[in-house]
Amino acid sequence: MTPRHFLLALLCAPLAALATPRYTITALPFGTSANGINNAGQIIGDITVDGGWRGFVWSNGSLVQIGTLGGPTSSALAINNSGTVVGYSATGSADNRGFSYAAGRMTALQVFNSTTNYGIAINDHGHIAGGYYSADRGMRAYIQRGGVSVDLGSLGGNDTWANGINNAGHAVGISALDDSSPWLSHAFYYADGVMTDLGTMGDASLSEATAINDHDQIAGFGWVQGSHHAFLFQDGVMQDLGTLGGRRSFAYDINNAGQVVGNANDPNDDYYYAYLYEHGVMTNLNTLIDPHSGWTLYDAHGINDSGQIAAYGCRDDEHCAALLLDLAPVPEPAAWVLMLTGLGLIGLRRRAAA
Repeated sequence: MTPRHFLLALLCAPLAALATPRYTITALPFGTSANGINNAGQIIGDITVDGGWRGFVWSNGSLVQIGTLGGPTSSALAINNSGTVVGYSATGSADNRGFSYAAGRMTALQVFNSTTNYGIAINDHGHIAGGYYSADRGMRAYIQRGGVSVDLGSLGGNDTWANGINNAGHAVGISALDDSSPWLSHAFYYADGVMTDLGTMGDASLSEATAINDHDQIAGFGWVQGSHHAFLFQDGVMQDLGTLGGRRSFAYDINNAGQVVGNANDPNDDYYYAYLYEHGVMTNLNTLIDPHSGWTLYDAHGINDSGQIAAYGCRDDEHCAALLLDLAPVPEPAAWVLMLTGLGLIGLRRRAAA
């Protein structure tokens, strides 16, 4: 090795040593799973308890169970940037009833006097989207504003479901095209009183929209050649996001930067792993954390506008929990690295002048 090559290797070594994983991990209590995250880094999800599970809100290391509406279980499904949560709970009469939760108080949703309904999504104005059961029309999608509910209609069949709503009040979800069995169903976009069919990837029969951001970019998944693939819908085009090498992928959330999270099969279809999709590339999130952390990430259900991710993983294959993935700080160059760099530049200049 020449003196110059040795010097360059010496300079590069400490810089390589400064490389850090993209994300740090904060584990919630064992037995939790994550369903979403807001811009304050609050995570909502479910925690296993005796007799079932309970919805929870986690914030800065503190977890609060939100109770039930009289039954044994509840589930927290979405949270807005004000900290208001929506979900559903079993009732004393064994029905599932949607709820909103704020300031420590759970309130049952009243949706067309239905006894079975679900709060699935909420925007920053407090508008709620979800599904309610109608005895004569099956499950129906709705939006509720100020306590007033609106049925979103359908794409032809009776069964519909809303999964997401943005701050403009535009909703997305899934609707049957007819009442056949198994029924054809497509992702929909609802705005200004009109439900629009988003179609499918290719000539497939199934697609479902799961989330929408404030730019009307839509994430979801659909049937592709005998398996499910995640998609990103924007500018009128449903784009197949591919997989991590296996047959299946699912998209669950999208932030205002257009980053998508979900899970996808490994090449052998043995496991699902959490992924981040950005700049046209799907990346296994396990490659972006410290490989010595002991954690394996299997799912990602939420991403906020700061890039924080609500994920789910296991450590030692048995201790499983919801996880907060935070962007790791970029380290400052150490003083000795700067000194070596300066000496290297001086040496190179002397050799050039010789």
